[in-house]
Amino acid sequence: MPFPIEAEAEETYEEGRSVLGSLITQLISIVRTIINHVIKVTRQVITYAGEHPLAMTLLVCNVMIWVS
Repeated sequence: MPFPIEAEAEETYEEGRSVLGSLITQLISIVRTIINHVIKVTRQVITYAGEHPLAMTLLVCNVMIWVS
């Protein structure tokens, strides 16, 4: 039979692992959400560029001028 101090240490260790696992799961979920949004916006830009190539070319040129 384990001593009470050892049992408490083991319980604290298991609780810490559980919290760390939950934190990692939440971080992965946030990263997945961000990636999904980036892919959605990228898909919309590519679709727009396919439908309006001249407008997209002019937009890119204007952005290049504004940045420089």
